[in-house]
Amino acid sequence: MLPDWPRALGQPMVSGLLKAEPKDFVVEEVFDVEFSNDGEFDWLWIEKCGDNTEYLAKQLARLAGVQPRAVTYSGQKDRHAVTRQWFCVHLPGKHKPEWRVPETWQILRQGRHRQKLRLGSHRYNRFILRLSELKGDIDDLESRLAFVRQGFPNYFGEQRFGHGGGNIAACRQWFAGELSPGRFDRGMYLSAARSLIFNTVLAQRVDDASWNQGLDGDVFSLRDSASVFLADIDADIIARLAVADIHPTGPLYGKAAKLGVDGVVADLEERIYAEFSDLCAGLMKNNLAMERRALRVVPKDLQWKYAEDDSLSLAFSLPRGCFATALVRELINY
Repeated sequence: MLPDWPRALGQPMVSGLLKAEPKDFVVEEVFDVEFSNDGEFDWLWIEKCGDNTEYLAKQLARLAGVQPRAVTYSGQKDRHAVTRQWFCVHLPGKHKPEWRVPETWQILRQGRHRQKLRLGSHRYNRFILRLSELKGDIDDLESRLAFVRQGFPNYFGEQRFGHGGGNIAACRQWFAGELSPGRFDRGMYLSAARSLIFNTVLAQRVDDASWNQGLDGDVFSLRDSASVFLADIDADIIARLAVADIHPTGPLYGKAAKLGVDGVVADLEERIYAEFSDLCAGLMKNNLAMERRALRVVPKDLQWKYAEDDSLSLAFSLPRGCFATALVRELINY
């Protein structure tokens, strides 16, 4: 079982349902592309429901008569949701096929391009969510909505860890030599292990109220950017943190990078690495490099509206790799 990581404002005073049905969770990639109208790559923007990204990619490969590795996508999307995302099929020397897709899919846009779609190409995801059967103190919910508009703890969502944290259990079996996963599963397990370590660091920073503040030795990231820098805490850093221009960061564990934390931050993170020594050893063995991830994320254009059926609709955008469920858990117990 996964821990119930601490929330920035403590336990919410409202309960409700998230994804009572798939149409209550809509996510689409925000990614503008201008096609060259020639080349070897067929790009497809597909709306789907009930299938995960990897399954859809394999089915596209089957329909096109190519190997699964010939199909790429920018990001993984939920199965139990309405999702709109880009796929790319490498078809050198072949005409564009007639895509006869299942009824649960819809091709919203397609085009031929010279460039391949690579993992992480889109910058944002746009979410439209419906939280239903709300019960409790709506004033508490209102104050939380105003709070998360300014930023919330950037936890990895529970879907990263598999049902009941199963990806972590499988990862530990693999690292212990009790399991021999395929390439896709290996990547999923490594990602889950790094996410667990990151979430534990973030949970400690939420507990001591430093997740959105600077500590001595912090590495900072620019807002909505992978660019990071080390800086002493001074008036300028404090001012930039206050307006969420920059964020403190936590570790995506791996081999030491040139730019690392120091001081109290290094001490904190080393204590947590010791807690997960088996996962850290396995990650090192798989030659992952240390990266940094922002501890805070600020939603773009957060809007909300209540309905007469005791539901709440939310619309917002998050940078690629950030989780809508991390925002929702700050609002309600779901």
